[in-house]
Amino acid sequence: MTTPAPSPSMLQIMRRPRSLLMLGGFILLAVVFALFGQWQLSRAVQAGTVVERPTEQVLPLTQVADPATSVGDEAIGQLVSASGEWVRGEFQILADRLDEGRSGYWVTGHFRTDDGDSLAVGLGWTDDEKTAQSALSDADASALPTTVSGRFQQSEAPTEPTDGQVYPEDFAVAALINEWADAGPTYAGYITLTDAPDGLGLDPIYSPLLEQQVQLNFLNLFYAVEWALFAVIALYIWYRLIRDVYERERDDIAGAESAEDGASSASVGQPAARP
Repeated sequence: MTTPAPSPSMLQIMRRPRSLLMLGGFILLAVVFALFGQWQLSRAVQAGTVVERPTEQVLPLTQVADPATSVGDEAIGQLVSASGEWVRGEFQILADRLDEGRSGYWVTGHFRTDDGDSLAVGLGWTDDEKTAQSALSDADASALPTTVSGRFQQSEAPTEPTDGQVYPEDFAVAALINEWADAGPTYAGYITLTDAPDGLGLDPIYSPLLEQQVQLNFLNLFYAVEWALFAVIALYIWYRLIRDVYERERDDIAGAESAEDGASSASVGQPAARP
């Protein structure tokens, strides 16, 4: 009786010349897919459009935003100008305002445009509380410039004041509307003046140029992911082919062993021949 050869392991099948040759072919295919994916990824970046806006060109506020409406992305960071007058007695101090990493105070005011719309304005910054208090008391609505120019920013969300908090910390237009005596139609954003008014001892509020936004081409990005998936699938197909060979040979050997066992049992059950 012959003993069937043992079933080869997956590793042994993988190391066969034919399997290695197949692996080389599938690796080459995966590399081609990966190169296509890299090309699509580079195309996604190259084809990305840089969102360029004339943020450093001073535009009329009415051309950039409308009162009582939300602030659009194209308005945020835009230099704007408006004419009007300051509302007497509606200046305030904001605390914990960062200016190039330094914590300090803003002095803000209520500006009413020639169209009768309300606009929140940041006049200037200081790191000294007494200077901020002095600027607040010296802020004369009739002496301040009637034309304001600065960077338009989106309003901040109001937060609940903490215990012992002396000054608000958020430049929240929603909260100011409830504090101003006659708000009327109000812009949903605020501006920080390019130059602080003279005589108040304030520094200009640091309002840097916004970084240009880049929009990726998501179709090319999707294709890049798709090609990477194809590369993985190519290697997986090779693995499944090897696994199929392993399972087929294992079943063949198991079938041969069963047949051998059956033949042995049959020969043992036959009666011995008479002499």
